[in-house]
Amino acid sequence: MKLLYVLPFVFFAACSSQVPAPLVSDAKGTVTVIGEKVTTTSRYYDFVPTPSILIFSETRDWRHEEGIAGATLAIMKVAKEMGHGYFTTEHSGIFNDKDLARFDVVVFNNMTGDSLTPEEEAAFAKWQSKGNGSVLIHGAGDASHQDWDFYHNQLLGATFVSHPAAPQFQEARVEVLNPSHPVMAGVPSDFMAVDEWYTFDGPPRDDFIVLAGLDESTYSPVNTVYGDVSDLRMGPKTSDHPIIWARCFGDSQARSVFTAMGHRNETYETKEALLLLKNMLNWVAKKTDPQSSGCAK
Repeated sequence: MKLLYVLPFVFFAACSSQVPAPLVSDAKGTVTVIGEKVTTTSRYYDFVPTPSILIFSETRDWRHEEGIAGATLAIMKVAKEMGHGYFTTEHSGIFNDKDLARFDVVVFNNMTGDSLTPEEEAAFAKWQSKGNGSVLIHGAGDASHQDWDFYHNQLLGATFVSHPAAPQFQEARVEVLNPSHPVMAGVPSDFMAVDEWYTFDGPPRDDFIVLAGLDESTYSPVNTVYGDVSDLRMGPKTSDHPIIWARCFGDSQARSVFTAMGHRNETYETKEALLLLKNMLNWVAKKTDPQSSGCAK
């Protein structure tokens, strides 16, 4: 006998900010929750067009409610401009060969924690290696992803340390460091933005392409509220404190972009953030820069 608890679970997932119960997905894409089964089989994806953008925001650590909502709506609008479909989910069961084949872009929209099973991680790495693109937004770059080697080393390339908390949100100057890169096309050489500014253990490795950095003289990079690190300065130059970077890898020139911006929904009310998001999605989908000039250091 099959136990179907679809509506209670969907209501819970949509209305609660609590961390969901552990999920285990089988080869058919059915997601099993401890104590119950939810029918998230492939039939839910049968009407998703190809190509499409997968917007994934499962939460196993801190949940960025506002950032997830703001980015999701903005991505939907950009997808329509691109002529792409889109699909939003918090169920990692979609990370299998069959369902991932519908998408040419995956957005990790403030995903936190160990959200994918080892089998799902392997399916994503295989999908990415075929030349597909990924965009990582804000919380998708925090310290909760270090157990996934491919994600942490191939897509992030740097380790989150902390962020200011007194105050948490501050206005700071963002400087474009690679103005010729397609992701930065049309973006002002510098602009002011309000966000929760992440600090990392250092810039990403040399095989990453740093696109924008933070001017630490324009905000207070100090954390006096939690954690062991209070001085969050990375260096006096904007290049010492990158906040947006990209990478191309493999013979297929698979593309990935990470932006540390995106904690609040207000982020996507600014013209700079919207343009950056549009540029990121078009670039990783290879709708711009078809010759991969943006992959060169």
